[in-house]
Amino acid sequence: MYQELASSSFLHVSYRPDSCLLIGRWLASISEEQLREGYETMRLAALEHNCTHWLMDARRRVDRSRNGPEWVVTTFLPKVQREFDRRLCVAFLVLPNRLAELEAEGESEKSPDRAALFQYARFIDEGAANAWLDHYRLGGQ
Repeated sequence: MYQELASSSFLHVSYRPDSCLLIGRWLASISEEQLREGYETMRLAALEHNCTHWLMDARRRVDRSRNGPEWVVTTFLPKVQREFDRRLCVAFLVLPNRLAELEAEGESEKSPDRAALFQYARFIDEGAANAWLDHYRLGGQ
C-alpha cells in the first residue's frame, strides 16, 4: 500500500510503510531549480518517515541537466546520509539509452565503494531496482 506524500507538476512522492521505501517519480523534464526542489521534498519526506531506501524514477526526464546527476550523488545524497544513523540506499530508474550514455561518459552504474554509508545504483528495470533495495533493507552488504 502506498501513501501519497507530495505531488507537483514535475514530481510525485509516495511512501510504502510495509517496506519503508520512499518513491520519487519525475513526471517530466525539469529545470535545475526543480531538481533541487524535488530532492529537498524527498529529503524532508525521508526524515519524516526515517526512511533510508529510495527509488527515484527518472524515466520521464528526457531533457537532463549535465550537472544534475553529479550534484545528486556527490553533494546532495551524501549530505542526506549524514542526517541518518544508517546507510542511505538510492536506486535510480533510467531509460536504457541514458544508462548507456552515463557508462560511455565513464560514470559507473553503481556506487564505487560498496562499504560506504551511501549506496546508489542505476537500473532500467524496476523489479531489479526493488530487489537491490530489498537486499540492503534486509541487511545485505
